[in-house]
Amino acid sequence: MLNLDLIDNLYAGLTKEQQQELISLLFKKSKQTMSYFRRTKDISLSKLEVLADFFHMPLDYFRKGGTFKTTNVSGNNNSVSVGNVSVNTNLMLENDSLRREISTMKETLKAKDETLKSKDETLKSKDDLIEALKIQVHKQTCGDIVE
Repeated sequence: MLNLDLIDNLYAGLTKEQQQELISLLFKKSKQTMSYFRRTKDISLSKLEVLADFFHMPLDYFRKGGTFKTTNVSGNNNSVSVGNVSVNTNLMLENDSLRREISTMKETLKAKDETLKSKDETLKSKDDLIEALKIQVHKQTCGDIVE
């Protein structure tokens, strides 16, 4: 049997965007909602695996009356204690946000690397032009002396 309070609490701690993502992972294009878990007695293992993967928790954490006792779940949308592990949904959200920020920074870094490469190529072409002009000036100067 599932610990529905835990599932409800974890879900409530998500942003609207994350809630929509979880719903689409669980139910694909169906019009189901999270109330599915309260209405259905026989929940498939695949749906439970989606929940566990989404929240980065072992499957056993979602069992009610199992070896992992759940406490502090009703009415608290910020923290859930499961066994000796505390899952803070605010930390999960912060982690998610930091992952997106890292991704954005990687893209920015890549763009800046490309800009630097372009500037290096421009500098090289200008150096080549300066060198060619020096040779031309040197030839003209030497040519004037010889004549």
